[in-house]
Amino acid sequence: MAAFWTSLVGVKSRNERATWRVDVSEAVDLDGCLEVAVDVVLPPREALRAPATLLFCLPGGFLTRRYFDLGDPSDPVECTYSFAEHMAGLGYAVAALDHVGVGDSSKPERLEDGYSLGVDEIARSNQCAWREVMARVARSLGVATDELVSVGVGHSMGSALTVAQQANHGPHRLLVLQSFGSGGLPAFLQGDEPSYANDPERTRAHVGELVRARFGTPYPGAANEEDAGTSAAFSVGSAPPLAERLLSGVATNLLATCGLLTMIPGAYAPYAEKIAVPCFIAMGDKDLLAAHQVPPMLPNASETVAYTLPDSWHCHNVANTRQQMWDRTARWLNAMLC
Repeated sequence: MAAFWTSLVGVKSRNERATWRVDVSEAVDLDGCLEVAVDVVLPPREALRAPATLLFCLPGGFLTRRYFDLGDPSDPVECTYSFAEHMAGLGYAVAALDHVGVGDSSKPERLEDGYSLGVDEIARSNQCAWREVMARVARSLGVATDELVSVGVGHSMGSALTVAQQANHGPHRLLVLQSFGSGGLPAFLQGDEPSYANDPERTRAHVGELVRARFGTPYPGAANEEDAGTSAAFSVGSAPPLAERLLSGVATNLLATCGLLTMIPGAYAPYAEKIAVPCFIAMGDKDLLAAHQVPPMLPNASETVAYTLPDSWHCHNVANTRQQMWDRTARWLNAMLC
């Protein structure tokens, strides 16, 4: 796994960046080599907060890992859309990955095998990547791996997969969940899908069939195709055209086996019920769900803080108010990690 480090020359940022490919073949029982693409943004060692903390970020449906690092880091305006740049500026290390089947990560050799990439398989592959990323980031920062604190960060489908990874493997001390919910989106269901509501075991057992019936492929097309403008999830609302351009630039195919489950009520509930760590929940005021609705979905979390970002739709990182959410997240993290 090669690392490609760059330093930004002639610009304000002193953060370091890397792009890695991590072999996760051992985590998924499918033929061939499977790798995930990971981007890492690290603060200078002298600016690293204590304790050293890695934000491990999982993108939502139809989005690549670059959702967490939007824009050109050397552009003084575009860089203000980068969650990774902002948080690294506050002393946090940030890593974001593309799930298997998405973006720059591998797809299984056979198209048919994409229907086997269920939530548990993706949670295992992300956990495999997490172990390697933690070790490499710790070495880069000059700290012991067991001294590096891990925080799971997810957006939309990525928040659901963060919850699943935490429920199955427990890697994180804290969770930051943007646009998370286990109640589904019944209004978007089609065909026989409503009959699976609140029956998570049956849903997971038949998700491949449901995906085949609805999409005809495990990797339905990118969200910036012709009908993307009609999707409530990808509206940028009052944000400027630059925000829409940046968001469209990080679009990819959907990993349908995991994405469809976010729409079926209760499909992620068994994972959510296993979460015991503190959770920070962020929702836009014009999001698909209200922030106060989420804490009851995480009944065993030791703490839940629900935050509503004003003037924000589903993709908070392009909202005019995005830095308010990032700073509120950092204040919560600082209080929990002090």
